[in-house]
Amino acid sequence: MCVVLVHSLPGRVRFRAIPGALADKDTASVASSLAGIRGVKELKFNIRTGSILVFYNIQITSEKVIHRMIHNIETPSPETGKAAEKQKEKLAWSYIGYQLFRIFTPSALKPLVTCISAIPFLSAGLKSLARSRLDVPVLDAAAVGASLAQKNINAASTLMMLLKTGEYLETWAKQRSHENLATALTLNIEQVWIRCEDGTERAIPYDELKQGDNIVLRSGSLIPIDGTVHEGRAMVNEASLTGEPLSHEKSTGSTIHAGSVIEEGEIIAKVRNQGKNTRYEQIISLIEDGEKAKAETEVRAYKIADKAVPFTLAAAGLTFLLTRSPRKTVSVLSVDYSCAIKLSTPLAFLAAIREGLSNGVFFKGGAPIEHFAACDTIIFDKTGTLTLSTPALARIIPYHGFTEDEALKIAAHLEEHFPHPVAKAIASEAFARNIRQNAKHTTVKYIAAHGIATEYQNKHTVIGSRHFVGEDEGFDLSVAVKDEEEASKNGYSVLYLAQEDKLIAILLIKDPVRPEAAEVITMLRHLGIKRIYLLSGDNQSTAGRIAGELSLDGGRGGLLPVDKTAIVKNLRESGCRIAFVGDGMNDSPALSAANVGIAMLDSADLARETADIRLKEASLYPLVIARLISQRVMKRINTNTQAAIILNSIFILMGLLENPLAPTTGSSRSIWLHNLTSIILSINAMRPVLKEAH
Repeated sequence: MCVVLVHSLPGRVRFRAIPGALADKDTASVASSLAGIRGVKELKFNIRTGSILVFYNIQITSEKVIHRMIHNIETPSPETGKAAEKQKEKLAWSYIGYQLFRIFTPSALKPLVTCISAIPFLSAGLKSLARSRLDVPVLDAAAVGASLAQKNINAASTLMMLLKTGEYLETWAKQRSHENLATALTLNIEQVWIRCEDGTERAIPYDELKQGDNIVLRSGSLIPIDGTVHEGRAMVNEASLTGEPLSHEKSTGSTIHAGSVIEEGEIIAKVRNQGKNTRYEQIISLIEDGEKAKAETEVRAYKIADKAVPFTLAAAGLTFLLTRSPRKTVSVLSVDYSCAIKLSTPLAFLAAIREGLSNGVFFKGGAPIEHFAACDTIIFDKTGTLTLSTPALARIIPYHGFTEDEALKIAAHLEEHFPHPVAKAIASEAFARNIRQNAKHTTVKYIAAHGIATEYQNKHTVIGSRHFVGEDEGFDLSVAVKDEEEASKNGYSVLYLAQEDKLIAILLIKDPVRPEAAEVITMLRHLGIKRIYLLSGDNQSTAGRIAGELSLDGGRGGLLPVDKTAIVKNLRESGCRIAFVGDGMNDSPALSAANVGIAMLDSADLARETADIRLKEASLYPLVIARLISQRVMKRINTNTQAAIILNSIFILMGLLENPLAPTTGSSRSIWLHNLTSIILSINAMRPVLKEAH
């Protein structure tokens, strides 16, 4: 959902959706998504103005997390819905037309029509035989051919009808799954405004937009095209493409991309690409390609079905030798194992991908689902993964008679006007302790890469690194030596605050562990993960502290990307099945080397592209959801495969044991039961898995 930040106070933030983006039916989706963020206390909606007011606990969550969550909420596109409806209608009418033609074909023409309809089945079987393959098309051709050879036109017609019904059901089910995926990913654009040559503006349908048009984009607009800014200036949020939450200024000559949002300002852009040619749509194409990729399990299901064909043919031959009944032979040939297995397995993956999308997880196809279900080891990167990417003030150690609150008050006064992350961490802690920050210092006289110097209450006051405070500014820091060593061992960064001739305090800065990290680690172990490690480019002390705090099986710091990749490869060679969770560009080699690469929401572009699974929320909880979905889908696929083999074997035996005085009934019953099984198992494959009991 495209929203613009309207007003923000600590613990309270208001967003406004672009016109038409927020409807009554969407409030439940927004409320459900935001309710999943720890720290959100209350929500208020105003449908008429598109306002979303959120009250939250600043100690648990942040404005950035809430903004990103709302931005990632999908609302269905009307155009997508119309296109999907047309496709469903076309498929339905096609099938209805086939059945009507079959029913109302004159009896005199039925043998001819049946023989013509059999040609594709017979042709497919002969092509497989020509390639020395005994597969499902051979089985279908044998069943149809045997019926025709007996001049049993009704049996052949019924058999082909059932086979075609299976094809239509498969097409319908896959189309529905693709439609749901498209609905979740497509931009919601109906019309756009363009600038005409005479300077006037007019609205046109998005489909009529063409290359070279000048499109008008104002504050709150979702950018629907790739193009170049022709006129104006605006702040553009490209989070949907880059993962970077901060907006960027775009002016004349700047490039813009579809999927971005105008947060402030107004521009006129010349259209370079629109529709299927935009970068956003290319990303969706990659998503669809990944979704279409067949997992090893799906391929294995096809192989199981094909391997069963020789046994089915042998059973049919044995049936004929024992019973001399052509009808029973056709019954055995008609009941194959392929239909249920080949239909239910890919449908299970498609349903899982869709369910994942609605629960904060994007699987790039069926293979990641299979691989993640089999993983027994997870390796985490540190910053932005197990820890938050923004630093926090962990502790204040005061000296020379100062208290913690006094030291924090001075530090906050010095840092309050500066936007860097450490300054924000200090200011946030002061706000949390209700320490008022009424500025009492003069204009900052000196700013260096390592600190700040100013006059605070007419006293020379500095804050910064050891080098800046101790060497550049000449303060005596000996009183803090022991505390420095202890802080270093625990992986903290140290900031020094000094005034006049004495050290006031040292401030220990840390990468705060995600509040949900410990709980997620426990959940993953409960779900069968045997080993959990931490690999980091940060120092060993910090990596060790985080690993110890979360009770991990090990943590290593000071690693380069090549080191992380080597460790992943070594663990794989030792028999571990690895899932690597990261977010930075330097994590990409390790993501690729693992059995499954998993990227966080705010990951770098390359990391997101390399990963097999992407988390769509700024939290680790979707990782647990991904594991649950993967395990349950694989269990369902195995159950369906076993059921298909057992039930179809029973149906073959039923055909063999049927009363020879009623052969037609036995043949038809077996065929109908076989197809009913395929339908039931396919429906079972598409059921949601997260609602199942443990």
